Amino acid sequence: MSATKITIEEFLEAAKEFVKKSEKICDGWTLKLDKIDLCKTYIKKESFIQCQDNDTTNVYKIEYVIFYNLSYGVPSFSFNIWNSSGMLIALEDIRKMSFIQISQKDFYSVVTQQEHPIFQRPYFIVHPCHTETLLATFRNTSKNIIVTFLGLITPLIRLKLPLEFGL
Repeated sequence: MSATKITIEEFLEAAKEFVKKSEKICDGWTLKLDKIDLCKTYIKKESFIQCQDNDTTNVYKIEYVIFYNLSYGVPSFSFNIWNSSGMLIALEDIRKMSFIQISQKDFYSVVTQQEHPIFQRPYFIVHPCHTETLLATFRNTSKNIIVTFLGLITPLIRLKLPLEFGL
């Protein structure tokens, strides 16, 4: 295994530890273990977020899913966001909701919409090639590769990661 990739077993161990910590601090992540095909195992969180748009506060339902990407050997992050009427929102609207200002070109080079490899329906997915590059720096020093991974991308996708995950 290359120094920048992790095995499915390492992913599962990190996912179990992550969910155990989530349960302890009541953060809502759950593990969906597929004993027949480990590569279909994932962790998931459903939540609601509020975003201010001029003078209006909008509420969105968001679903975050982290799964193992066999081709790249890294955790992959996917998500969907629906408005209050149940409509999936567009990628450009997600970019505008980001905690950081990022150009359209840069955002689209990191996040795209594609068929989810487990659920077989459209999801927004952070490109795994960027994940491999990001995690290579922290591979040998991270206590939990999923916490490290999320810590790097949370500003981009409006995920609040409690500090207790780093303890």
